[in-house]
Amino acid sequence: MPVDNDSTISEQAFLRVAATNGLDTSDHDRMADLAGRVVLMRQGLERLYEIDVSGAESPSVFVPERE
Repeated sequence: MPVDNDSTISEQAFLRVAATNGLDTSDHDRMADLAGRVVLMRQGLERLYEIDVSGAESPSVFVPERE
């Protein structure tokens, strides 16, 4: 999960993170496309933060008991 809900990141920061994670950042067009896709994905995921899930544990959760 992201630390913040900001769905934008500077180009330099994006390239630094991509390079740190082993991506080839030499093709500017591919990296710009990837950055755009990441922004769209994060914007889509922001809606999940609006869902209140407090107390929504599944009744099928397995809780081991000691014997």
